[in-house]
Amino acid sequence: MNKDQQIQLLTELRKRLNSSEKTSLKPLTGGVSNLTYRLTDGDNQWIVRTSPPGTKARGAHDMHREFNLLKALSGLYALSPAVNFIIDDTDVFPRPVYVMEAINGIEIHKDLPDNYTTDDQPALCHALIKAQQQLHQVPLNTALQRFNKGRGYIERQISGWIQRYKNVQAKHNHADVVMAWLQKNTPQDHRDYCLIHNDFKFDNLIFDAQQPTTVKGVLDWEMATVGDPLMDLGCSLAYWIEADDTAGLQAIRTQPTTEDNMLSRDDYVQHYCRLSGLSLDNYDFYYIYGLFRLMVIVQQIYYRYEQGQSDDERFKPFGQIRDILIQHSQQQIGTTHV
Repeated sequence: MNKDQQIQLLTELRKRLNSSEKTSLKPLTGGVSNLTYRLTDGDNQWIVRTSPPGTKARGAHDMHREFNLLKALSGLYALSPAVNFIIDDTDVFPRPVYVMEAINGIEIHKDLPDNYTTDDQPALCHALIKAQQQLHQVPLNTALQRFNKGRGYIERQISGWIQRYKNVQAKHNHADVVMAWLQKNTPQDHRDYCLIHNDFKFDNLIFDAQQPTTVKGVLDWEMATVGDPLMDLGCSLAYWIEADDTAGLQAIRTQPTTEDNMLSRDDYVQHYCRLSGLSLDNYDFYYIYGLFRLMVIVQQIYYRYEQGQSDDERFKPFGQIRDILIQHSQQQIGTTHV
């Protein structure tokens, strides 16, 4: 946001929160989708979320949806942040903005913080998986049922992400074989639906500073919805890069999952199944779906950069990241029975 927009928004936030003139608004770096800011008056802190400027994929970056889901989740999942209010007034800011509580603690990104030893790594993985499985156990009350579109979730996801890719696809498209494989290998849609996050990974979690292997909060609820829990699992596996994965995948790693004592993708699935009671003989489809979905998200962001809708230089290599994900997906398909 430019300086004038920030002043206008800050004035409104101060008024609504009854905070002092000392209140400041600072951007938080690291995210590549919605824009996030920390608001503080010296004693209190809040998080402010809004969508990026420019053309957006249909249904993406919906601040009202994100706000309403978190509001509906209040009291049902202890790890979700409480929301305060949403501003939808173009005289204040050109796009909807909402405010929620700030959850402070340990953040885990590409490399493991010094807070942790090698012996802590399995417990960290188990804590992440448990927090995900607990989310899948949240009762779907009336307010959350509005996010349930009924049976057909898997097919909707496959057809939807394929269409999103086609809307922004690169000039030389190499993802056809992946899209065809997903369509051919779509499993039966017979599991009970639940609330799923769709971006459950280390850098969307906050760990407790006093108990470093305990999850304190879950962030970035933009893509949360009601659907098949194993599709959520597949989204998480797409980020779970192992030490013996290809050099290309190693180059785009965003989590410390290559550390010696971290769980493997197989271990992740087995532990989730033990907690949830679900049986899963083969998770190829869900993993490849997760990879393809991640590739589409990367391409959507890269497309905005190519079109001049974003000048963030972090997005410049996203075309290469897209190609690495396509190549890895093709390699996985090559070892899978079609």
